[in-house]
Amino acid sequence: MTSPARPIRPGGGAKIVASTNARANTLGLRGAELNAIHERLDMGSTGAAARRQSARLAFRHDSIAIEVIQPGGMQTHLNVACRNLSRSGMGFLHSSYVHEGTPVVVSLRHRTEGPVRVPGKVVRCRHVTRHVHDVGVRFDTPVNIKDFMDLDPLKQTFTCEIVDPKHLEGTVLVVAEYKIEQSCVRSMLADTALQFICASTVEEGLERARKGVGLIICDDVFEAGSGVEFVTKARAAGIRCPMVLMSADISKASLDQFRKAEADAFLAKPLRQDLLLRALAEFLLVGGEKSESSSPLHTSLPAGSPMAELADEFVDDLADVADQVEGLVAKNDSPGIRRLALRVGGPASALGFDPIAKVAARLIASLGSSKDAPPSAMAVNTFVSMCRSAMKGVKAPPTPAAPAEGDAHAKDGEHAAGHGAADEKAHAPVAKAA
Repeated sequence: MTSPARPIRPGGGAKIVASTNARANTLGLRGAELNAIHERLDMGSTGAAARRQSARLAFRHDSIAIEVIQPGGMQTHLNVACRNLSRSGMGFLHSSYVHEGTPVVVSLRHRTEGPVRVPGKVVRCRHVTRHVHDVGVRFDTPVNIKDFMDLDPLKQTFTCEIVDPKHLEGTVLVVAEYKIEQSCVRSMLADTALQFICASTVEEGLERARKGVGLIICDDVFEAGSGVEFVTKARAAGIRCPMVLMSADISKASLDQFRKAEADAFLAKPLRQDLLLRALAEFLLVGGEKSESSSPLHTSLPAGSPMAELADEFVDDLADVADQVEGLVAKNDSPGIRRLALRVGGPASALGFDPIAKVAARLIASLGSSKDAPPSAMAVNTFVSMCRSAMKGVKAPPTPAAPAEGDAHAKDGEHAAGHGAADEKAHAPVAKAA
């Protein structure tokens, strides 16, 4: 038996004790009855979601563990029914009112590392019906949704929310046979700070990609070759930057081919500008598993560091090193490649380029102890790409975009209205939290 539900207050009020609820959640609901409430809330939030222009990914779990923290350190351990998840917050259903400002710690199961404690604060709680309350939590620090959800990269589901085009910077390679296709992509991204390189054939695209770019957008149809061929060859050559395939063919057979080729995302044609911006932001702002050789790569030294000038000189040297390594590969000069990797790897970390130090170490390791051992093609290409992606100066953090009118970010919390837009219903299966 559980004690009657009482409002949870951030300061004072009824004494809170550890929950003895053996049910899946505080509502005592699961299955069809719980899903009916989810569906009702989702249908009622479409208007708010459209105004927010936010991604709300359904994360329906019967039971997610949370801790409610009160002044003095007293905690209440509860299991709640989770509704949705975004980078900066979570929505759940609870049996009683929770006051705004209440600190909580959510336990989310990482896909590979087990339970992760994510602190945050309640930013909104509204009564739904009877004892059901819809609660929104904003995390203290944004999370990577991909750590907790197995998202299909080819279903045009992106976790970035409001994208300010001015925050998108770096070098994008557009591989498309027709100039009009290249121009369409560039036109949609005209308000960004991106630099563009264009290629009209698969082979030209591969040649340009090897020199280092931040992201690749590739069409699927070419007179000679295909987008799938491009991605497959690029991955085999060690090009690790994110690759977005675009195609008018959305058949299951084609999507299976794109997935097998290890494309990072898919955009259906005709392209939508909002989805294109969100796709690029997913990799250039949020980052991903394969964004190691993305550009631009700035030093992590603080602004005004006395070593900033040396870091800029190092960037100039890296471009020359990349050219030299490619020449040495053609000559099968493994000792020369090792010498250059050692030269770069030594000062890289001290100058704020730790990612370059890591790929240099991997390149050296791939050569082994034998003087004549050939290096790994992937290790070489990743090293060259990373060297060319280095840029001078310290990158200033982007200023968060102001919430649009009707957005629930400020006081009400971005999860107050729950998951909304019809084209963003990427429902995760109902499951039990571990």
